[in-house]
Amino acid sequence: MSLTKSLFATAAFLVFTSVSAMAAETVNFTMKASMPSLRDATKKDSFTVGLADRQVDTTLKIICQGATAGLITGQNESCAVTGNGALVNPSNGQKLQRTQYAGGWVVKSDGFTDGTSMSVNYLALGKVAASNGKFAGSMMLKPENPSTGASLLRDTILKRIKTTESGLIDERVDTIQLSNFTIPSAGLPSDKGCVWNGDFVYSYQTESWFIEVTAKCNGKDYPLKGNMPFTETPNVGNQHQYDLTLTLPSVEAGSDDALFANADGDTDLFAQADGITGQIIMKESAYADVEVDGVMDKLATEIDATGTLTGQNVPLEAVRSLGTMIGILSRSFFGA
Repeated sequence: MSLTKSLFATAAFLVFTSVSAMAAETVNFTMKASMPSLRDATKKDSFTVGLADRQVDTTLKIICQGATAGLITGQNESCAVTGNGALVNPSNGQKLQRTQYAGGWVVKSDGFTDGTSMSVNYLALGKVAASNGKFAGSMMLKPENPSTGASLLRDTILKRIKTTESGLIDERVDTIQLSNFTIPSAGLPSDKGCVWNGDFVYSYQTESWFIEVTAKCNGKDYPLKGNMPFTETPNVGNQHQYDLTLTLPSVEAGSDDALFANADGDTDLFAQADGITGQIIMKESAYADVEVDGVMDKLATEIDATGTLTGQNVPLEAVRSLGTMIGILSRSFFGA
């Protein structure tokens, strides 16, 4: 090979490597919610979630008992999870059925939620035999006594709020704690699933989720930190949006600064920072007056949501897994 050809081949390889490293992976997210329990605690809420990317197309159905039924009947809050997933044939785009989801989750009185009560059945496809997979690990949903990690995150958020805002501060927070919470493969042999640890803390003062989690996918850790503010869509009635910005560690962002990036909405949404970004638009209707932690609020009982989650230098499996988690926990992210 001549020197010219050798240099050209080297340059082409470097360009290909650079493009591959910067490739973005996108998951389309849809969700239709009907929450009659906000008016009548005896009713059940339903959430139909769609997750679609270049490899997998999944539909999940989450049916939850009334938001306040547990307080009235003494039963623990619970949600049933069912659904199906198809793999996309890369040669012709054909969708081939592969996964069946079953089970659900139950929140104990202390917030403990066992992940092993959910499972996935893999249908035989091509040369790959049928098999079964299990969710694993646990969550703590809105516990009375948050873990040390969640408490530290909460304290960091409240400290920042108190130094940047004046007047009476609303110190109410909701927390989701993940302890080796495992979302199994979506059906591809190359997808080994992801294990999640860390915390989501929702601040009522800022109407934002603050997130500090680590996803372990295919043996590699992806520490993600940032937030997901819940804001009114500018100049559009009866519509809110989530704007997600989660970044991997970088020399530019300090550990606490990453939590508060994009606090005002869309500023960093389209930045090319490594991590996961996204936007979910929620069209709302059928509002009801609901008491949330002792405070009256007007909440939508019907929501039609669409959006995308995009990973930059984060594998598609991690982006898909995060979307699956948000979908399974629709009651936490979209309900009361």
